Amino acid sequence: MRAVRLDSMWTTSGHIRLATTVKQAILVKRRRVCEALSRALLATILMAVPAAMAQPSGAVVGEVRFEGAVRSTHAYMLSLIESRVEAAFDQDTLDGDIVRLLRTGKFLSVTADTQRDGDRVTVIFQISERPRVMAILYEGNRLLDDKTLAEQVPIAPGEAFDAFAAREGRDNILSLYRDKGMGYASVAWDANRARDTGELVYTIEEGPKVRVRELIFEGNRAIADKKLKQQVRTRTALWIFRAGAFDAGVVTDDAADLQRFYRREGFLDAKVSYRIEPGGVSGDLHVVFTIEEGEPYVIETVQIEGNTVFSDDEVRGMLASRTQEIVKQGHLDADTAAIQKAYGERGHVYCAVRTQRVFSESPGLVAITFTIDEGEAVTVGRIVVRGNQTTQDKVVRRALDLYPADIFNLTRTKEAEQRLQAMALFDRASVMAVGDEPGVRDILIDVVEPESSNNLVFGFGVTSNSGLVGSVLLDIKNFDIQDRPRSLTELFKLRAFHGAGQRMRIELQPGTELNRFRVDFTEPYLFDQPLRFDLSFYHFTRQREGYDERRTGASASFGQRLVGGITPWSLFEDWYGELSFRAEAVDVDDADIFDDRSVRDVQGGNLLASSKATLVRDRTDSRFLPSSGDRLTASYEQFVGDFNFGKIRLNYARHFTLRTDAEERKSILSLRINSGFIVGDAPIFENFYAGGIGSIRGFDFRGVGPRGGLSRDPIGGKLLLTTSAEYSFPLIGEMLRGVVFTDMGTVEEDFELTTWRASVGVGIRMTVNMFGPLPIEIDFAAPISRDADDEDRVFSFFIGGTL
Repeated sequence: MRAVRLDSMWTTSGHIRLATTVKQAILVKRRRVCEALSRALLATILMAVPAAMAQPSGAVVGEVRFEGAVRSTHAYMLSLIESRVEAAFDQDTLDGDIVRLLRTGKFLSVTADTQRDGDRVTVIFQISERPRVMAILYEGNRLLDDKTLAEQVPIAPGEAFDAFAAREGRDNILSLYRDKGMGYASVAWDANRARDTGELVYTIEEGPKVRVRELIFEGNRAIADKKLKQQVRTRTALWIFRAGAFDAGVVTDDAADLQRFYRREGFLDAKVSYRIEPGGVSGDLHVVFTIEEGEPYVIETVQIEGNTVFSDDEVRGMLASRTQEIVKQGHLDADTAAIQKAYGERGHVYCAVRTQRVFSESPGLVAITFTIDEGEAVTVGRIVVRGNQTTQDKVVRRALDLYPADIFNLTRTKEAEQRLQAMALFDRASVMAVGDEPGVRDILIDVVEPESSNNLVFGFGVTSNSGLVGSVLLDIKNFDIQDRPRSLTELFKLRAFHGAGQRMRIELQPGTELNRFRVDFTEPYLFDQPLRFDLSFYHFTRQREGYDERRTGASASFGQRLVGGITPWSLFEDWYGELSFRAEAVDVDDADIFDDRSVRDVQGGNLLASSKATLVRDRTDSRFLPSSGDRLTASYEQFVGDFNFGKIRLNYARHFTLRTDAEERKSILSLRINSGFIVGDAPIFENFYAGGIGSIRGFDFRGVGPRGGLSRDPIGGKLLLTTSAEYSFPLIGEMLRGVVFTDMGTVEEDFELTTWRASVGVGIRMTVNMFGPLPIEIDFAAPISRDADDEDRVFSFFIGGTL
């Protein structure tokens, strides 16, 4: 007789026994992964079983028996296996049957024994069943009902008992209580009772409902409370916005994080502990962190070892760490990165830097040693593109500013990764060095394309500026104007016009006050050169105060980043330059005799054409929520046609991160100034206007500036000047931010300042995931300086999203 058992060890006693225990996954969503791992592990082990275990060829299965099962029927277990009576006996099939039985999660262990009688083999499965959960009970819960708690437990009555899932349920219940402010809650369960009786009982001690009212730091002299609060996750209660939940585990982690922070700041002997004190009101807690700072350690010496490519002085010039300064881990990390970056730009792609910090014999001093393993310098071999099923190779390659035989430059490969991600053509993109040829490394550009680059989006927007606006958008991000369809099927199923990295957008925006239709085409590399080309056709109508405006036109632009070798003016290096041209017909309707003469003069059709030169320098860290850097835009546009005039625009924005909390959320100060001046006589529909979201909040859309006619409608002016200071800060997760701001500015009929407007306000910025991201901006502002004719708007808002 021969036995194969799945338990936890090898045994041999006249036959070979293999044992392992397969445990059920903790959560349902993880079970498939665990099953795959179990099957792979089992297959590996079974392949290691000596060949002597195999039954002689020619044997057939005479009988299949299951022993030890109480609840599982013979028919059910037989349906799970592939070994059949009168079928040829096969060891691999038997091994697979064991896996198939265990994979159900109903059995703790399975033994497959075989008995041979002549050419017939009896297969005997020894089954050890998991106990079933007969009932799940909750004791001691008052705040939360049984139904709510049951949602936290990943097993249900009637299922096989799983200790891992039971523990997961306990942890989930405890986490839910902590979220509800029950910081002292505890949850226990009896594993023996669950196995013996089938009753899974969670015993809950809810404890009092508490909230953190104050965070107190004792003993800190060198570092202010404000900075220490940024290092902890525990937050004080803030009406509506924050519950101030207390979690002893989180507070313990906070103390450890504070100690790590101090030591990174050079206080290498710092120790941090905490205690909890009652607040002045029942349920309020004060979390007190007790800090023993010690003295900061100072760098005594900085040694460089292993360097041959750069001299000691050159390496020291890369460092932020200096002798006689406090040793800070952040500086050491930055120093390591700076050295590796310098070597990576010289072809030393495998350069490694080890930082060693040794305490000096003199108290309070440390010696820093940077040991550099330079590795060999390599050049670029082949450049291989992988993963682009649709996108042309050249679209991917042009993101990389390196060619075969160039010195390998890691900085440029990282920049190439960033460019590939910025294209929005790929889900993922990586650029890496591969190969083992001495002195040469190939570059592998590995991209993962999305399932589809076509987006048909239905959306909407509601603003205090433009009312309700719908949106139907077809956005093809990887367009190829030369990839024409070979059939109508390819056309209608959007299988054509793909692969060249171009972009085509067709958008229809019907609205209550604004209607727009436009088609936009972008070629980022015109004639395979780094020259961007944009072409647009558009038509829109807008209800203005006193008249209706309708525009139909087209525009074309050519843009290029100004880098070394392209422009002789080093002042504009790394700027973006653009030349654009537009032609449009502007119709003004529904004006009456009571409107200002500037409206009546342009009633009917008007033809405009213009050319515009723009320079942009963008050094911000994000397009959507910039937290550092600045952006400067300067432009001049000359109009011809029915009107001849020029427009000068100069806009500047600067962003500062004032603090970053423990969750890496930033509080940001943004300063902006926008200005414009018209040279010559412009029609009313090209004048400058101000007021509303994006301008001077606290005033109505176009509510600031000169007015005319008997109805005193806005007619705009030649001079625009607005400024804004806005401080935004996180409130809840990444979803909700608060803002406080002040806006100021004016619009004047000529180049002079007669009236200055100003407002102050508060607002929120929210992103709600409902049918996709739904951005919401709500501002409340009050004018503190205004003109008698200005129109106020205290409440301004924007809501936009996709359906």
